[in-house]
Amino acid sequence: MNPPSFSRTARPDVPPEKGPAMDATPATPPHRSASRSRHRRLAAAAVALSTVTALLAACAGTAEPSGSAADGPVRFAVNWVPDVEWASLYVGDSEGYFEKEGVSVDIVHGGPNTPAVAQVLAAGQADIGIASDELQLIKANQEGADYVVIGAMYQQSPSSYTWLSSTPISTAEDLVGKRIGGIQGDQIRIDALFTINDLPADYTFVPMGYDPQPLVDGEVDVITSYATNQPIQLRQAGVDVTDKTFSDFGLKAYGDVIFASRKYLNENEDTVIAVLRGLIAATEANILDPSVAVDLTVNTYAVDGGLDAAFATEANAGYISLIQNEYTQANGILTVDPKYMENEVFAGYRAAGETDLPDVADFLDTSYMEAAHAK
Repeated sequence: MNPPSFSRTARPDVPPEKGPAMDATPATPPHRSASRSRHRRLAAAAVALSTVTALLAACAGTAEPSGSAADGPVRFAVNWVPDVEWASLYVGDSEGYFEKEGVSVDIVHGGPNTPAVAQVLAAGQADIGIASDELQLIKANQEGADYVVIGAMYQQSPSSYTWLSSTPISTAEDLVGKRIGGIQGDQIRIDALFTINDLPADYTFVPMGYDPQPLVDGEVDVITSYATNQPIQLRQAGVDVTDKTFSDFGLKAYGDVIFASRKYLNENEDTVIAVLRGLIAATEANILDPSVAVDLTVNTYAVDGGLDAAFATEANAGYISLIQNEYTQANGILTVDPKYMENEVFAGYRAAGETDLPDVADFLDTSYMEAAHAK
């Protein structure tokens, strides 16, 4: 039997903000639910028309992040195309959770050729953002930005390794000597994983795209992946694979970190807390009934992308599995543990060669999420 071929574009294991220098392509214009789109259409068009100019200006130097959302909707930027990864935002928007808190939210999607979310905020095209992990923000702050982490959608990053189940891999030591396929630039995280496990970085790196086909074809032993994407594609195509997150291999990171500029947070405290409160309620609703979020994603927000309902259902379940841990059970979902960030996450960045790390007390502000959880 011929091996399956994967033509659908995979969600990259390294989202756009972790790639090379910023592309001048504008961010995807905000997506609004049909019931609320008409009275915002002109404003959204103005945002879309101004994006290229603003982003090009930001390329010339570090722009001052937007300080106020004025009276309009809060623009919430994410780092990829419409996808079930943003299910909580879709539920919050369409099911009235943000409206209940007295705020409205425009979702600004990214894509494979769009700028980093930190750059979108710096250009004044969004107010609150989601970065795949903390490192983008650390790098931006080193270059003059002043971003603050206020929460995280997922308690561990979905970034993972995937391999054929016939390949005997269970620990980081089993990766030694393997052919590891990934996007160019993945080497720094691969090296860090070996370093943090006290192993030699002895492997062969095989550059590849986001399509997992090289694994099926036997060109590599392991691929870097997103636990909520490529492994699901492969299993649904009948390929027996095993996957394990980088966090499970010892390289810890939060997933989809929520952030904003310090200036915006200081000037819009009540609005930020209201948005977070709506996001918490929407996330809880998705946990209780995932089918609503899948339907919204497939038939409304990602309808132009042809997202498969079976895939979205399994991916949503995967994301939900990353939301809770012992810390969130005690402190509430979407919260970030300062001690874990300092002792585990930053340890991984140091293993990757990052020496100029911020003071966690300055980089992370837990007060907004704490206030959002307070009823």
